[in-house]
Amino acid sequence: MLSSALALACMVGSGMLLSSCGSEMGTDAELSKNVYMELVDWHISGLWVINCPVAWMRVLNYNSVPVKNPKVSYATFDFEGKRLSSGTYVMEGEVPAGQVKNFIEQYLGLVDLHSDKLAVKFIGVERE
Repeated sequence: MLSSALALACMVGSGMLLSSCGSEMGTDAELSKNVYMELVDWHISGLWVINCPVAWMRVLNYNSVPVKNPKVSYATFDFEGKRLSSGTYVMEGEVPAGQVKNFIEQYLGLVDLHSDKLAVKFIGVERE
């Protein structure tokens, strides 16, 4: 009897793990489908001492509810296109339903000194 209860608990637990595999941890997949993000501008800050991309990103929320904390992944490349650095970044703040919000002066993180190009990819948002 105890072994069958333990087996049932293991099946339920593994089902919960599998059901969460479709979305990035901490994001809402349904809401994220209706959000668009674009990189408007960026520059490197640090003058060859400590390099950090500073980005201006615009987030458009096509949902009927507010969303918060848009998450992106980023990568930097040298002049020839070789990948140098990568990471993830969360923009703290809320984007109201049906609205656009500019996230300016976002310091993404430390990157390689030879970073010349930046690519960002939208990961998702959280439910408000």
